[in-house]
Amino acid sequence: MVFYEKELKTLNKSKIKYLVVGGLAVNLHGLHRMTMDLDLMIDLSEENFAKFIEIMHHIGYETKVPKREWNKHSAIAFRTKEDEDKRIDIFLENPIDFDRAYKKRKVFSADKLRISCVGLDDLIAMKNKADRVRDWIDIGSLKRIQELKDKK
Repeated sequence: MVFYEKELKTLNKSKIKYLVVGGLAVNLHGLHRMTMDLDLMIDLSEENFAKFIEIMHHIGYETKVPKREWNKHSAIAFRTKEDEDKRIDIFLENPIDFDRAYKKRKVFSADKLRISCVGLDDLIAMKNKADRVRDWIDIGSLKRIQELKDKK
């Protein structure tokens, strides 16, 4: 069972263009580490973005950042009152080109759930841009996974 199954099923059913990034993407690509939030990069076109926000509200997620202040942030978090452990973070400024990354995405299946995930090369590129200690640790392991896949 996927922790964010309901949310991902809703995004898929609504045909939202999204990519799982961050810790869950790291897990999906084969490096298992603890993560609780769902990091997403979405198509920021006006239609897709508005639809995404509408869906978040519909399934009980809200952000504490007022809409008038969104232009001051590169990302915002959505939380649900039902479960304080659940948090969905989205970029308001995508760190890499979304359309290019979406074409190269990797779709994983878990319990009949299709999960649209950023490709391994793009995940490594995003972690390089983030430039945090956790990301450098992930990069080393992800590059090793990439080497092993290349040998097959």
